[in-house]
Amino acid sequence: MKRLPAEFEKQRAAVVLFPSREDVWRKHCGPIREMMVKLANTMAEYQPVILGVLPELMDTARNNYSYNDNVTLVEMKYNDCWSRDTVSSVVLGAEPHIAAFNFNAYGGELYTPWDDDDRLDYKIGELFGYPVKDCPVVLEGGNFLPDGHGTLFAVKDAIVNDNRNPDLSIEEIEKRIKDATGTEQIIWLPRGLAYDETGGHIDNVMAFADKETVILSWTDDKNDPQYEIVREAEKIIKSARSLEGKEYKIVHLPIPPIYYRTEDDCADIVEADGSFARLVGEPVLDTYVNYAIVNGAIIVPQFNNGELDKMAIDILKTIYKGIDVIPFYSREASLGGGGLHCLTKHIN
Repeated sequence: MKRLPAEFEKQRAAVVLFPSREDVWRKHCGPIREMMVKLANTMAEYQPVILGVLPELMDTARNNYSYNDNVTLVEMKYNDCWSRDTVSSVVLGAEPHIAAFNFNAYGGELYTPWDDDDRLDYKIGELFGYPVKDCPVVLEGGNFLPDGHGTLFAVKDAIVNDNRNPDLSIEEIEKRIKDATGTEQIIWLPRGLAYDETGGHIDNVMAFADKETVILSWTDDKNDPQYEIVREAEKIIKSARSLEGKEYKIVHLPIPPIYYRTEDDCADIVEADGSFARLVGEPVLDTYVNYAIVNGAIIVPQFNNGELDKMAIDILKTIYKGIDVIPFYSREASLGGGGLHCLTKHIN
């Protein structure tokens, strides 16, 4: 019986990608490259990590950074470094394979072209020995979370949408996902968080700590733009049941205040046709729930928010007992439109 494994299950490796787009990342990609190498090295303390590098950047990646012995640099083609969204998931069962969803750069709204991103599954399948089977639905990996037992959570507004799947009804989308992955039920949240460049991904809203425990982004500030959104999500999660008929336990994780982009945050970003403009003063979304999961640890975003950063770590330590909870400064990821989870893809 085929199924999508949950992220908290044993992983073979993780895939991250060396940043390259100067129309997305400030200061000619310097700060985000430093962050990505540090992230790869941190993950490699726990499991093998593949760092994908564009052929023309291999000398730069090799000669300017030091790596943990568990990090392997591999030449591959891609358009941006969001491996969570562009590397599709391994489906386990009698015939393990990669279910290759289609990718169109978040509805074609963030950058162009995206053809190398859309073909990345074939390189990953080759590296790990998995056949690739196409699933004709536009779906980013950051917008679905399986509990490992046949249930999948996703944000409807960024899938059932004319900029992703204009010719498919919600019923057709559900059928294609279920047929490709063995998923038996999909629970839809209507929308993601405000100021999410992707259109609203699930991995900024919630995460699974285990098959019954949901970590939910949360605020009690009625003036926060996320206030109604997270309550709407909580209501749906509370009413949902696993295929075993069990309720999901919900743990609240605070949402940082909205950050506003500074001149330094926009330094040396190169304007390009078809790329989302990043402007001084615009709001940037930070979330703690967008953390990376590896064997024996979680790596948690931090934003120099003082006590709030510490609170997020302390809450997660009460949930993740027996593994390491690692604070990791990650504002660079937010400035490009995502988080640590978005930049990492687990391979089972």
